Amino acid sequence: MRPVLLAFVLLLVLSATAGAAPARPWLWQCEQIGLAGAKDRCYERLLLEEIDRSGNPATELPRIDRRAKAAGTSLYGNCHMYMHVVGRAWAREHHLTLEHLQDVVPQSNDPGCSAGFGMGLVMGLGPQIIASGGKTALRTCDRLPTRMRQFTCVHSLGHALMRGYHESLFLAVGACRRLGAKAGPDCAQGAFHDYWIALRGADEATVPVHAVKSPRALCAQPDYRGYEIQCWYRYWVELLPAPSVQTAVDLLRLCHGLAGGARVGCIAGAEKVVDDTPARQARMCTRLNAADGLACLRGVANQAYAGEPRKEWALFSVCARMAAGARAGCAAWFGQTFAVLENGRFACPNDSVRAACLAGAHRWLLPLVTFS
Repeated sequence: MRPVLLAFVLLLVLSATAGAAPARPWLWQCEQIGLAGAKDRCYERLLLEEIDRSGNPATELPRIDRRAKAAGTSLYGNCHMYMHVVGRAWAREHHLTLEHLQDVVPQSNDPGCSAGFGMGLVMGLGPQIIASGGKTALRTCDRLPTRMRQFTCVHSLGHALMRGYHESLFLAVGACRRLGAKAGPDCAQGAFHDYWIALRGADEATVPVHAVKSPRALCAQPDYRGYEIQCWYRYWVELLPAPSVQTAVDLLRLCHGLAGGARVGCIAGAEKVVDDTPARQARMCTRLNAADGLACLRGVANQAYAGEPRKEWALFSVCARMAAGARAGCAAWFGQTFAVLENGRFACPNDSVRAACLAGAHRWLLPLVTFS
């Protein structure tokens, strides 16, 4: 090609490239919708279509997690709740049974889209689950291949029991309690979570009849003794409008006058409202006394650092700044939860908190009570 002609062709190519519109993020059609409710329905519809096209939710959901994160929009932050709706719809659409649940649970530990879809599947099985009070479903949960998926499934049982019992918290928590000391605490967290979701009319839940709206009244009832932490944990997140939590003083103000498990759950749940990085969330906990500081750590979203050793280990540096009586407990909590996220393969840091971290990691199969 002649030099002049070649230069002209290159100029046309460069001009076309310079004028090209930037690539749109995945599912951009929904992101541009201004009305929140309409945006949510759009995402739910298109996500369900993606899963239906794939023919295999178990392998498609991990891919959706990656695409949602890469989109850089509001999608990933809301994906867990979207997938509650999508998972229930998929279960209805495909006539899912307990026997086939294990075949379609997402092959991922991601707490976002995958965990939300898994929960939606279990919630959709509510009528089948109450036939055995959750015991048959629990056997399915126990057969899942990773601890995080088992925890998510058991938490979902609490949601499913609530839906199956038409939002009767008394019946759902009672059924969770009968599942035993290993599964009951995490199942109960799901039941209380569903109760607070229902109270704000979200996630297609039915508002309970004669609902008690105050956690100070509800969580103190004798029927829920021993589950005060779980009862409080999700309250502040689901409250509309959510409280403003900017400092440790805000945590103490919200939980003034509470003691025992109620105080632990209140502080952990209020910390969960803090919209910041896990490292900055954890630093807020260093400004509290030992007991309150450990409660605060339960609300830190350290799952966001899973699989990133530098960030995981850096988070342990916060433990040295905790009140003296909380330093070992801090390392133990991070050790336990990171071990859950990495299915027992988490490597504790080689520093002064290693022994406490290992002690926590050894408890990775025990109930978490609060997490994710």
